[in-house]
Amino acid sequence: MPIIDIDKLMKRLLVIISFLPTLALAQTSDQFLTAANEKAAHKDYKNAIVDFTKAISLNQNNLKAYQYRGNAYTNINDYTDAIPDFSKVLAADPGNASVYSYRANAYSNLKDYKSAIEDFNRAIQFGLVTPEMYHYRANAKVNSGDYTGAVEDFTQAIRLAPNDAELYEYRGVAKANLKDDKGAIEDYNVALRLNPNNADVYYYRANSKGTIADYNGAIEDYNTTLRMNPLNAEAIFYRGNVKTNKRDYKGAMEDYRRALALKPGMQNGYYYLAKAAGNTEDNKAAIDYFNKAIAADGSNAELYLYRGVSESKMNDTTAALKDYNQAIDLDHHLSRAFQNRGDLKISMRDYHGALKDGDTAVIYDVDYDGYAYVTRAKAKTALQDTSGALTDYNTALRLNPVNAEAYTGRGEVKSEMMDYTGAIIDLNKAVELYPGDSYAYQVRGQVKSKLGDRKGAIADYRKQLELDPGNKEAQLRFGRELITDRQFTEAILYFNKVINAGTKNGKFYIERGKAMGEIGDNKGALTEFTRAMAIDTTVKSLSYANIANIEIKQKDYDAAARDIAKAIEKDQNNDDAYFYRANLRMIQKNYEGADYDYISVLLINPDNIKTYAYRGLAESYTLDTAGMRTDFIRAMKLSPQDETNYILRGKAKIIQKDVTGAYRDFDKAIALNPKNDDAYYSRGYAKVMQGDKSGCADLNKALELGSKDATYAIKMYCH
Repeated sequence: MPIIDIDKLMKRLLVIISFLPTLALAQTSDQFLTAANEKAAHKDYKNAIVDFTKAISLNQNNLKAYQYRGNAYTNINDYTDAIPDFSKVLAADPGNASVYSYRANAYSNLKDYKSAIEDFNRAIQFGLVTPEMYHYRANAKVNSGDYTGAVEDFTQAIRLAPNDAELYEYRGVAKANLKDDKGAIEDYNVALRLNPNNADVYYYRANSKGTIADYNGAIEDYNTTLRMNPLNAEAIFYRGNVKTNKRDYKGAMEDYRRALALKPGMQNGYYYLAKAAGNTEDNKAAIDYFNKAIAADGSNAELYLYRGVSESKMNDTTAALKDYNQAIDLDHHLSRAFQNRGDLKISMRDYHGALKDGDTAVIYDVDYDGYAYVTRAKAKTALQDTSGALTDYNTALRLNPVNAEAYTGRGEVKSEMMDYTGAIIDLNKAVELYPGDSYAYQVRGQVKSKLGDRKGAIADYRKQLELDPGNKEAQLRFGRELITDRQFTEAILYFNKVINAGTKNGKFYIERGKAMGEIGDNKGALTEFTRAMAIDTTVKSLSYANIANIEIKQKDYDAAARDIAKAIEKDQNNDDAYFYRANLRMIQKNYEGADYDYISVLLINPDNIKTYAYRGLAESYTLDTAGMRTDFIRAMKLSPQDETNYILRGKAKIIQKDVTGAYRDFDKAIALNPKNDDAYYSRGYAKVMQGDKSGCADLNKALELGSKDATYAIKMYCH
């Protein structure tokens, strides 16, 4: 918040010209003195000075003439000439308290506060112990930066004049300059009780309330002062600052524009207006305002820095990089410029360049808010230095325990280190601190998805889309999670909503096709996969892999093998293609081949954690019991809430003749997701194969939930 200029608050001493009887000295000198006093009484100070000067020329020892001429000089603001006259009097009469006060006032107006304070001290020492003297000395102390001394003097003045509202007002200002805003507010409260119509005090109290983060109280006081004085551009401007702190960026922009209309030359007006526009994501408007600010002050490095931020948000990488470079050229120690350039380089995959900028940002960091360490941590994460990244995030949070971005980043690193519990704790904190950060919801959703908490993941992805509805990758993630949660119809309806004639990303069609295939609409699924290839050549490999998956369901294994080969030929890093081929080989009882393909999936994409359980099932067939146990343990650890892991382990236990253990796993799968038809089918089939007819109830439940396999099993074993 602003520091209030006490110069504007100083009251001018009212210098009263005394009318004393004419002294019995030289008659002519007395006549000029009398004439001068009469002119001064009518505020004709210039002509009064002429007569005082004539009186002095006729009598060099006429102290009253010097004193009155000094007063006259003061009244025309000629403090330089007033001081020698007061000094002349004090040389002859060193105990004259009033003249010390007059000279002190002159020194104050000349900004010679040290001399002013010395004279106020003498005035008080020689008996002028009045609230005014303490008040004026306090003003001089404020202007010389001695706010503590000023508070002491205002307190003395208040002791002598406890009902003087101005004394509380000015002591409040001095306390605010000492950063004692709570104490300042207490004084402003008293001032307003004594004089509720002082618009300035509402303004000062608003400033202090804003400083202690009482934003609602600050806005209320700004509103009050503006009702009294609608043309107070500073009050409007600072109200905009408070709205910015409340993240009411549109309201802040309205105030900044209004303040600039009243005071077009307001310093930093366009700068703050531009930053608020950037926070509303109206980056085009922000850039326009930054252009105006730069036109007025082209040497301000921060203007280029923040214009670069807006350009970066608009994906204008070239312009952003140019502005960050310009900011650094103007200020080689501007940590924020290195930090933001580092972030930009991360988006450009120049991770080593980003790390170098992160190092420099840390060296020159003067804000100590942790963001320089966050940038360096992100670069280290990209370079797979998770340990170094974690150290930097910890440092960032030590410096600034409310740095939401640091919690998000640390949560992401912990997730990569498979510390999912720690990741969720950090991401919960990030969301708590900044509920408007869509990326935090994305990362938390991804962690929940890995844990198998699909409902939680869907909720987070949905929240991300509320905050960032145009994010195409977020739309894909949300739809995929619906499919993973077996909400196939809901997924189709969602993709129907987001896919339109302008959709050129083939992945949307592929995901809709997957959902169609899961509800048995194989024809519709194949149509979607073919369409995806036609409009987006980059997804041909994915399309062939998913066509093969439908062909597997249709038991056309030769066609599936051919299409998987096409998928791998077009993209040898397509982990889905290897996964589907592994599943095909499982059906064909080529368990070793399946095992190798599952290994390929994990080599290509270690985050494809569902593969561990599938590989565990393959290993149960190859009698690799140790590998099987290791894979299922890893699957449960990585994704403890994913019911598929328990279904597959249950099937593996059947193969290992551990029927009781298999039932426990199927029970657990059903507890995790009572709508999973495969869980009921697997438990029911296992029971009927053991001669337990109670398994028919499970098979019927599986049929009710959409299982195609249950139809055959019921016909074979439940009649």
